[in-house]
Amino acid sequence: MDWKDYAWLNRGKRRKSILELLNNSERPLSAKDVKSKLKIAISQASYSLKELRNRGLIECINPDDKIGKLYLINKKGKELVK
Repeated sequence: MDWKDYAWLNRGKRRKSILELLNNSERPLSAKDVKSKLKIAISQASYSLKELRNRGLIECINPDDKIGKLYLINKKGKELVK
């Protein structure tokens, strides 16, 4: 486990809740799905998803789409949630 990623994740309550949401979801989620389930602004959901993706904790399964990108948690992200 990368302890730097663990510390970074724990510093961000929103990042942690989004990662847990993706971990518990049976299907890929969009920023709009995250917004609705966590009751946060769409900009906050999009920004946090981008942060998690850049950190290598989640994957975008349709990166070429401009609207409606879908995200899944990857192995590294699941490891951190535990």
